[in-house]
Amino acid sequence: MAVYTNLNEGQIKDFLKLYNIGELISFYGITEGIENSNFHLKTSIGNFILTIFEKRVDIKDIPFFIKIMLHLNKNGYYCPKPIYDKNRKFLQELRGKPTIIVNFLEGKSKKNITIEDCYQVGSSLGLMHLCSKNFELQRDNSLSIKEWENLIKNCNNSVPMSVLDKLQPDLMNDIQNSFDLVVKFWPHDLPKGFIHGDLFPDNVFFINDKITGVIDFYFSCTDILTYDLAIAINAWCFDKEDKFQDKRYQALLNGYNSKRKLSKDEEFFLPLLCHAASLRFLLTRLFDWVNTPIEANVVLKNPEEYVKKHKHFKKLVNKVRYTEY
Repeated sequence: MAVYTNLNEGQIKDFLKLYNIGELISFYGITEGIENSNFHLKTSIGNFILTIFEKRVDIKDIPFFIKIMLHLNKNGYYCPKPIYDKNRKFLQELRGKPTIIVNFLEGKSKKNITIEDCYQVGSSLGLMHLCSKNFELQRDNSLSIKEWENLIKNCNNSVPMSVLDKLQPDLMNDIQNSFDLVVKFWPHDLPKGFIHGDLFPDNVFFINDKITGVIDFYFSCTDILTYDLAIAINAWCFDKEDKFQDKRYQALLNGYNSKRKLSKDEEFFLPLLCHAASLRFLLTRLFDWVNTPIEANVVLKNPEEYVKKHKHFKKLVNKVRYTEY
């Protein structure tokens, strides 16, 4: 979440006339995240989130995001529910950009992650994959492995050498080598389906140490299910010094297997997919670090975290004999 498009009180009050969700009491922009503009709205009947989709999002993809949240809600999964307007339409336009409103989920994201939290996150992800098993819509992953080559080129062209050297000497060559390895052994035949694609701690809400909500489905798409698990491992299984925590990893894995059991092939390729996920987030954070507009009200995420995670999974992958598969 972030704020690229600023709104004033009058604009929001006029927009809410399209809906039956009460009168505006207060609002504020949400600066976490990097993709769209988000606002918390408090009205006379409750709390809501207003999302303005920015230029990185293709308007043709928005029905996918809306329908997967409706599908998961219908199947009892705790995610935001899109709100329709007086004409029963979910998608509107505000300041010339596509906009939706969803209900507000109670709870807070965790800052101090426990082993039990990781078990719950794994279980929640496995449950999400089960609840979406019969979801028929598909969306290509706009940040899939085939897009990373362009990201590498863009980083080479836009990130100053001084920034790269400070993070790690010869970083772009290291990234290129990792990309080549991942492409060579990419497991195209593993089970695919709906994935969240961004299951980071700031997208998972807890109350009294129990998960109450999963938010931000705007990276969701159709891809390898185990890749979604690999993203979660990158996000949840390192401490504040970016050191890998095996107990968190085992707990997350056990939680996932409690809902959806991994096959032997999925287990075998999990280290490679973890390495791939670390590469993907290293690339996007590196690019955004120097290319996000100054005027954007957004908290940028330092790519240094994923330089360290990339190193960890690179060592792990080098121990697996993928050439013999």
